[in-house]
This record gives sequence, C-alpha cells and structure tokens, in this order.
Amino acid sequence: MFKASITEKDKNIPRLFFVASGLVGILLYLVAGTANVVLDKPVHLLVIPRDCTLYQLRELLSKEKCIKNETTFLWTASILKYRPQDTPGLYRLTAGMNNWKMIRMLRGGLQYPTRITFSNTISKEELVEKVVNRIGLEKEALLSLLNDPEYLAAYGFSPENILTMFIPNTYEVYWTITAKQFFLKMHAAYQRFWNTQRLKQAESMGLSPIDVSILASIVQSETNNQQEAAIIAGVYQNRLKRNMRIESCPALIYLLKQEQGNLKRVLRKDTFTSSPYNCYRKQGLPPGPITFPSSIMIDAVLNYAQHDYLFFCAKEDFSGLHYFSRDYKEHLKKANKYKKALNAQKVMR
Repeated sequence: MFKASITEKDKNIPRLFFVASGLVGILLYLVAGTANVVLDKPVHLLVIPRDCTLYQLRELLSKEKCIKNETTFLWTASILKYRPQDTPGLYRLTAGMNNWKMIRMLRGGLQYPTRITFSNTISKEELVEKVVNRIGLEKEALLSLLNDPEYLAAYGFSPENILTMFIPNTYEVYWTITAKQFFLKMHAAYQRFWNTQRLKQAESMGLSPIDVSILASIVQSETNNQQEAAIIAGVYQNRLKRNMRIESCPALIYLLKQEQGNLKRVLRKDTFTSSPYNCYRKQGLPPGPITFPSSIMIDAVLNYAQHDYLFFCAKEDFSGLHYFSRDYKEHLKKANKYKKALNAQKVMR
C-alpha cells in the first residue's frame, strides 16, 4: 500500500494558517474593535441627513469631532456593507464606542427618539415650524396635510379646527417620521386623551370635544388661574345655554392681531368687525381655537363651576383676576373701573 510521505513543509502549513488567521483577527480588532468615538462629553446626538453618502458622513463625523481615525471607520463600514442613505436619522453616540458597535447601530437604523413639545401656538404655521425644527420632516408636507379638507374630514376635523387635535404635551418621535405618521401619532394621542369620562362630560354640556377645546382656548386666554378658569368656563356655558353671544375679547383680539399686529386694547368699533371670530356679532363659538389650550384648561371647561353669572371683567389692579356679575348694570360698574385703570396707564390704540 502506497503511503504518502509528509514533508516538513507540509507540517508547517497548519501553523502558517493559524498565524495568518491570528494576524487577520488582530487587524480586524484594531480596525473595528478598538474605541474610535472620542467626545468631549459622554453622549453626542448625530443627525444623518437623507441621501447622505458614506464619505459625506465621514466628513460630518470629522467636522463634529466624533471619531479619531477616519480610515478605520471607512474600512469597517466597507466590511459591514453600510450605506448611510439607507438609514438616515438621529443616533446616539457614546464616548469610547468602537467602529463595529457604532456602524452596526447605524446600519440597523436604531435611532434615538427626539422629544417634541409644543404650546403657546396660535397658528398651523407656528406649530409646523416648531415640529420641523426638531426632526427631518418637510415643512410643506405637514402644512399641506393640515390644510387638506378631504384628508382631515376623514378624522372629523377641518382646516379651521384641526389644531384642537394637538394636545400640548411632550412626544417622542423618530427623526425620519413622515407627515402622515406624525399626524396619526397626534390623532392617537388625541383619542387617548378623550377617554370615555371626558366624552361623557362634553356630551352633558351639549358640546363636542372640538367645541370644548375651542372654548378652553378662549378661557386660557382670559386667565392662568385654574380656579377662575372653571368659573369663567361656567359664564360662557351659561351664555351658550341661553343662546347669548359669548362676546369674547380674546377671540376678537386674535382676529385683530391677524389684521393689525400686536394690540393691547379692544375698542367698541372693533366689535362691528365682520368675522366668524367676532363673538360680539356671531352666535356660538368661533370656528377654531385661538391658542393651544392645555389639558388643565380643557378639564377646567369640562368641570366648569355651576353658578348664575353671565358677565365678568378684569379687575382694575391688573392682578389677572376678575369680577363676576349676574346682571348687566352690575357688570358695567365693574367694567368701568377697568377702563379707567387702562386710561390711567395710558393703554391706548
């Protein structure tokens, strides 16, 4: 039987392979496994824009002083077949992170959520501006959606009252969220807020959730005092029940600001303005909110104080508190005190 002889050279092949494998392993570790993220703080939030190429990302990381070795970053990205344009977004880098861990996170699209907070907003344009400043959402896309009557009607809203769907709060979203995804997220939050109890309260008032939010926006513009908010809401509810005009100064000011800019005083001639926001002439509530009412103010309306007041006016000490009256003569006496105080302070038009 023939028996192959094993030469010394043949015996060395496994050893050479083992050594080569070890060297490759060491090289890979040096390229991908050693720390490459260097920061002057524990965490850095990195925004990768849409259509960003690998070399543009390298420039971005270098500009923001996030990595110490650009070459090893590119090698690791090549090994892992990473394309930044496939997974744009906001990512959280931590000091000491290696190339392997960082690129696997980026390639997997493991984004870090962005927190969005909006309040004290009086228009769709302001809302959109606040939202798009925090994420990669296109301004025109969201604004177009909020002005689309057909799309909004499917959810029970109109371009005039759509702001009532946005309950002021802090929301977590991903940088790559689309306009429709953002809309649906806000609608889901709206539905959670309007639970069975709140819906029953609104129904007992003869108002829809949209009406309650519109009324709450007016009450919020009248006062920051939670106790008075419920009383003022009660005044407006009493007027609505009696089919009286609500005669809201904040709603009229909201209208006049759109036309004349900032103003501090409403004059009698302003009450003749023809507009659905002029509640001195129009019956019922205006077609939309005049600001973003907080959940506290919405609940103040839903839990309005039951009384027989039909009028109220600001106190002359400018404390932000109000006088409440049952009849018009009594109201005029108190209102004149406030007018005199305005004149004394030379608050004019």
